Amino acid sequence: MDSKRIGAEVVLGENDSYQHWVEERRQYVSALIDKWQWLLEGTKKQQLRPIPQEHWGALAMLFENQAWATKRYEQSVLEATTTGDAVLPVTYTLPIIRNVYPNLIVMKIASVQPLPASSGGVGNVFYMDFLREDAGDTNLTVPDSDYAFRGENEVPRRVKMQIQKTTITAEKMILGASWSSEIEEDARGALNIDVENELITQMSLEIQREIDQIVLNEILLWAEAGNVNWSWTMPGSYVSAKDYYQTIGHALVDMEDLIYGSRYRQMDWVIAGRNVVKYIRKMQDFKPAPRNQPIDPFQVSVEFVGRLEGFWDVYLTSHINTNRAIGGCYPRSQTDTGYIFAPYIPLMPMPKVYAEFMPLDDSAMPGAYVNTDKWSRNVRTRFGKKLVVPELYATMSISA
Repeated sequence: MDSKRIGAEVVLGENDSYQHWVEERRQYVSALIDKWQWLLEGTKKQQLRPIPQEHWGALAMLFENQAWATKRYEQSVLEATTTGDAVLPVTYTLPIIRNVYPNLIVMKIASVQPLPASSGGVGNVFYMDFLREDAGDTNLTVPDSDYAFRGENEVPRRVKMQIQKTTITAEKMILGASWSSEIEEDARGALNIDVENELITQMSLEIQREIDQIVLNEILLWAEAGNVNWSWTMPGSYVSAKDYYQTIGHALVDMEDLIYGSRYRQMDWVIAGRNVVKYIRKMQDFKPAPRNQPIDPFQVSVEFVGRLEGFWDVYLTSHINTNRAIGGCYPRSQTDTGYIFAPYIPLMPMPKVYAEFMPLDDSAMPGAYVNTDKWSRNVRTRFGKKLVVPELYATMSISA
């Protein structure tokens, strides 16, 4: 095997398994897209919105993983309609996956490399790098203006592409809920509300929100391009606050310059807390995005709010400190990325139990089931993640 180990990662050589992995994954994903295309495309009859085509491969793998995991627990993933038309997903799983996952910010800013069902929750993910081989394997994006300059008849210096492989292990997130039989009966009879369905949907949304929160705070903590500071206190040299607020744009330009100086990449997006976005929206060059009417119930608290100066997509989030912002680059391909998200089991409602489980802070039996006239159900997910190129991200801090 033509490879070498760097820390906990493996750098693949020309004769290694990456090309085999790419071809095997391509064929597998293509077959899954054909299988799940009816659910990916959506129809007016099913009242399902089309999924953006760049998400088809990842969503098809998630649908397949969900079907496999549900079958393991001897539950049916699909139920036939009475008319014999195309089958529709059951209430609890596929619709939530289909509606929630495309709204996750991690699906937009990271390379999504789902772990196959056969992986057992441990699998390889890949990302690429380009290096100057005759300059100590420095990255091509590190400024070096004379590397290619050579005299007459001199041997050219070499560059190389490395596909780096790292192993990811799926982590678990789980939530539980209990509800009384009376509430379930009364809500269904009087209001036509399925209490169990509503609880599972909200638990699923909470889990997905926490995935975005974990990813964003990891990038915020470990971004290596640098940090830019900006103060909202107007200096005496400015006549109006309106003019001064334009200078937060200077800070954004400085963030982009930090990324460019590290990786020769232009910044594509800014994800910011409430206070940062407030000042960005006061800039003359900010172009707000149309508000969704009605609001998408599956929007998971990272909201696209507009574009600035025709360069950067701006997102508002409550997941990071209100006075902080992250700037970064969208993935150029599945392997040309700064962050990898590897979902495994997207959503698994566990078996329903006719009992109530005791709260976490119960002094005697935390989490124990007790014989009461209540129902309980847990919802869980498993996923992997890894920040692979921290130089593709810069941060901003604002203060008085």
